[in-house]
Amino acid sequence: MKKVLVIAYYFPPLGMGGVQRVMKFCKYLPQFGWQPVVLTVKNIYYYAKDPTLEQEIRGLKIFRTESLDPARINAKLPGKNNTPEFQLRTNFPPRSFQSLGVHLMREIFFPDSKILWLPFAVREGAQIIEKENIDLIFSTAPPISSHLIAHLLKKHYHLPWVADFRDYWSSSDYIPTHTPLHCWMYRKFTHSIIASANGIIAVSSPIIETINSENPNTTALFEVITNGFDWEDFSSIQPRKFTKFTIIYSGNLNPLRSPEPFFRALSLLFRENPQLPEKISVIFLGQHFDIDLSHLPDDIAESISFVSYLPHRQSLEYLLGADLLLFLLAPQSAPGVVTGKIFEYLATQKPILAIMPEHVAAKDIVVKFPQVIVVPPHDVLQIKTKLCQLFEQWESGHFRSTGLKTVPQNLQLYERKSLTQKLADFFQTIIE
Repeated sequence: MKKVLVIAYYFPPLGMGGVQRVMKFCKYLPQFGWQPVVLTVKNIYYYAKDPTLEQEIRGLKIFRTESLDPARINAKLPGKNNTPEFQLRTNFPPRSFQSLGVHLMREIFFPDSKILWLPFAVREGAQIIEKENIDLIFSTAPPISSHLIAHLLKKHYHLPWVADFRDYWSSSDYIPTHTPLHCWMYRKFTHSIIASANGIIAVSSPIIETINSENPNTTALFEVITNGFDWEDFSSIQPRKFTKFTIIYSGNLNPLRSPEPFFRALSLLFRENPQLPEKISVIFLGQHFDIDLSHLPDDIAESISFVSYLPHRQSLEYLLGADLLLFLLAPQSAPGVVTGKIFEYLATQKPILAIMPEHVAAKDIVVKFPQVIVVPPHDVLQIKTKLCQLFEQWESGHFRSTGLKTVPQNLQLYERKSLTQKLADFFQTIIE
């Protein structure tokens, strides 16, 4: 069996979608002839922890190193809880102190604050390569520093390297808020990274197209491997029971995933139908950043609740118990955005109200599924109309679920095992 060194800053027991992607790759790669050896960081101060994920990768070789980045330093401070507490933020300016701190770190650390992990990771990575007889290096970003670590190891050991881009990423994205020096450095950095990689994968075609267009002379091979869902995660899950028409949103809220259009539509619906607040419940699962949720309209406030980040299986209990799933992307979202959550939404086979712009890659995926209703964020009246129609269909019994049995044919492409086989095939192509 061939061995792959997996460089991933975010890895279990941390949670969130980026962790799910690389963790599921590691879970299934041995079935396709590749043994992962993981290089990651020691415990960090992070808002999403899910120790249950470690149960899926028992026996996996994981090497955890020190780092001097802020998240690692924070975790080592005496008396510091390693998981920030969830709270509904109130009375703060549009740019919170946290976002200001993030902005300052981006100005000070290049290409990101995780560059302070690099010396520890490179040293440990070198030892792993020599002791484990590694055949290929695989790095996943963000953080971009993971790719720099892989680049240095590849350069020294002359091993093939595959770089994974989980988010929309472009050197031009760096320009608006940074100095000319930052921009020049970032362009030089990105070109050297792309020139060094033997293979590049990304979660959507627009990301690949952007990287390719900005680096026309690259000899790297490209492949789109989307996010997905793991059918095994749905086994033995007992859906939560709700008495009202329950709308669930799972994931972080931020300016790119703002619930404002939905709130406005719900407020209109309640004003036109005063009896509905007693029949409709909306639950948001996850954290929120740089977005003020403390001043909800009075007519909808009692129908909306917020639940902090949950372990993955618990969040699935909510999804499977929901009557309607809510998906949010703001108009300013980058074209390459395809969040991992949409695939788990689809796997539930529940109705989905997707409030998203026309230009995002996620729309090209969801329009293939009849249970998804897509509405642009600016059309509040249409959102309200669709909500009303969906509630009426639910009230008539149209949405009552019969339960999950098998992976639907049109979803098999996005099953984690299938996606991992695609990755293993790409690895094989790279080393041949």
